[in-house]
Amino acid sequence: MKHSFLLSLALLSNSWGLTLNDINDKPSSHQKNFLIWQFMNQDINASQASEAFYQVNNVNQRFLFDYAAKTDEAEIKYTVNCMKEPACNLPLIPQDDCLMLALTPAKATALKNEEREIIATRLNNKFGDTQWLRAMNQDSFYTSAQNLPNETTLFRLAGTAYRYEHFNHPVTTDILNALAALHSFESIVFLTVTDPKMDQLQESLSDLTGGKFAAQTHFFLAMNSIKYGKLNIALDHLKEAKSRFYSPMDADKTLFWMYQITKDQEYLKNLSQSLDINMYVLYARELLDLPTQNYFTSLPTTNRIDSIKGIDPFEWRTFSQEIMSSKPETISNLIDRSDGNESMAIQGYVLERTYEPYIHNFTMAYDQYMPMLSNDKKALLYALMRQETRFIPGLISRSFALGLMQIMPFNVDTISKVHPLKPTTYFDMLKPEMSIAYSISHLKHLEDRLYNPTLIAYGYNAGLGSTKRLLTEGERFLSGTYEPFLSMELMGNDENREYGKRVLANYVIYKKILGEEVKITSLFDNLIQPSQSDYFRAQALKLPR
Repeated sequence: MKHSFLLSLALLSNSWGLTLNDINDKPSSHQKNFLIWQFMNQDINASQASEAFYQVNNVNQRFLFDYAAKTDEAEIKYTVNCMKEPACNLPLIPQDDCLMLALTPAKATALKNEEREIIATRLNNKFGDTQWLRAMNQDSFYTSAQNLPNETTLFRLAGTAYRYEHFNHPVTTDILNALAALHSFESIVFLTVTDPKMDQLQESLSDLTGGKFAAQTHFFLAMNSIKYGKLNIALDHLKEAKSRFYSPMDADKTLFWMYQITKDQEYLKNLSQSLDINMYVLYARELLDLPTQNYFTSLPTTNRIDSIKGIDPFEWRTFSQEIMSSKPETISNLIDRSDGNESMAIQGYVLERTYEPYIHNFTMAYDQYMPMLSNDKKALLYALMRQETRFIPGLISRSFALGLMQIMPFNVDTISKVHPLKPTTYFDMLKPEMSIAYSISHLKHLEDRLYNPTLIAYGYNAGLGSTKRLLTEGERFLSGTYEPFLSMELMGNDENREYGKRVLANYVIYKKILGEEVKITSLFDNLIQPSQSDYFRAQALKLPR
């Protein structure tokens, strides 16, 4: 007998936990992976583990290691044990295939030159290219075009300390052009321009002109050239990026930067006419004193009780696939199925996805679960919620972040120790009231140290420790001609970088909706004033020099 998802939730609250029946009838998806992950961490036998493991969609290292701890399959245990071998054991591993599984550029940095040579000779490319091992024994890197692919493997994979020691130096124009011809050039650009410690290689890259790279690579090169005052080179890269970008926000950011370095009002006017709502467009409209109006804040819902509420992740998965394939002329059925007071978030999502980019959803569903919040706190919460899930409560991410506010299981464990609301299962976090309550608690922790909505967004997305390092290492977010914008564009975490921008724009709109309009320019100004934007730099300013 197959179990429904709701029955699965009930089972999790008692000693039976998840069963294979709860897993077997679910479609292959990351939602199902979450069920399997929980099942694999229960007290199960090898046979049960095997039946669950071989239903995983796209096995990653986490699943492989979890399965190795449960299975009696010798090959799996052998593979994982080899992968876990530390660097000091590499020369002692007797089996060649095991050595190859254990070997990585990062581990190889701990070996002596003669040990690397012995391993390279022994493996002799039997299981894949290992010529990068010999490249490690060179005296210099990026000084000749002879071995650039192997050197770039080390640049990318041997770790930041290795990169600083061996690659942060000026390179000639010939080497630069040879690097630009490599498929891995995009990684070279990204890892260089987003790391403040790679300043010497950055300066060489700032002279690079031309090229037909991916849009984001051209954009990074533009930002790097601006950093070193090469504005004409930057403008050329921005034009190339704009011609290649697909998303409205990406196109808008090129116009924003064209305006920044030329002060040509035409770029600003074009930017202000974008249909997207992002920080670049809001900035342009604020400078030109133009309103933003292409969004809705409420919907006329009914008391229908059988409408889609989006809490069941598998029901939502099916419904969202219908939304993705719908057209304006076929949307009425989906609107009817989400026409209920508790389904306003779903209906708003349907309308936005159907009519984007012309109109945007800034509704305030779940307001009943935040009665004690100030308008400012509510604006921030909605800004985060909109970016995290577009207000869909039953979302489970590929990394298993849960619910409206996408709280990770380890954060649920931590918060539950002190929060009066105690979840009986992780699935409780798919209930809007639980997700909101836990996110409010988490935000209090962040707001003790971070005072600007952009920084709070960084902390919410990547963690307080990561945000502290961002602020205290590398002289970011300080006063300067193109700050805080350069710092915002040159962050090394792709997801965190874009997340902060989008939350900031959401926050500005929700402040307006709630009657406490705030200027986005003032929020930018705040970012470059350490004494006002965050605790870490404010405290550092108080220390004696």
